[in-house]
Amino acid sequence: MNTLYILSKLFTYLVLPPGIFILLFALAALYAKRFRLFFLANATIFYLLSTSYVADWLLAPLETPFNKSVEKASVDAVIVLGGGHTQGVANLPLSSDAYKRMMWGLMVAKSNNLPLLFSGGGVQKEYLESDAFLDSLKELKLYLEIPTPTSKSLGTKEFSLHIEDKSLDTYQNAQFSKVAFEQAGLATPTIYLVTSAYHMRRSIRLYEHFGFKVIPAATNFKINARTKDGWDYLPNAHAFYKSYVALHEYVGLLSLKFRGI
Repeated sequence: MNTLYILSKLFTYLVLPPGIFILLFALAALYAKRFRLFFLANATIFYLLSTSYVADWLLAPLETPFNKSVEKASVDAVIVLGGGHTQGVANLPLSSDAYKRMMWGLMVAKSNNLPLLFSGGGVQKEYLESDAFLDSLKELKLYLEIPTPTSKSLGTKEFSLHIEDKSLDTYQNAQFSKVAFEQAGLATPTIYLVTSAYHMRRSIRLYEHFGFKVIPAATNFKINARTKDGWDYLPNAHAFYKSYVALHEYVGLLSLKFRGI
């Protein structure tokens, strides 16, 4: 590894966020006359959350239990949870997380000949997550010649597609999914639940709260099993994002305890 490459990579890690913010907090801790402990604490926390070691350590309890093959069982349907979308783009309007969920959900549903319910509305009322899902399906049909089945009853054990477009969060995903299944005559359905691995623990608790029997079918794993090296000690935005994702889930799990779920 040549010296120029090492220097350019170090420059990238330390000058771009979050590295530059960590340096500024560290300099403030050294030279400020007041609040030195505050600046030092911020620099330390920022640094730790921005390293792959800490990010993966935070994610491990959320993801590791679901990093396995999907259990074979007698199942009524597949539910795919929405995960964000972008309005006004030329193609692939679902977010990367949501697109992985959609593709894995389609694979699970098609291979098991089961109906699939996509659950996701969102706050952008002029263009919902469900709209982005349908547009993505159209693209798959156009470019890859993958046929999209017409909707049949959600209670029919046959590959078909269904939409729940009112939910704003995971609680409502489960709540409105239950309504859809009750309308199809299934009071206590067994489902393959497809969502990001980090999001699975909270999703299972909510779906079980509403009377579903859940078999996890996780995807969109964030932990990379590669052997880490010295570069992983340097702060980077991707690791900080992974730490944010993990902390967001822990806060969500804590909120369920306060709600008695």
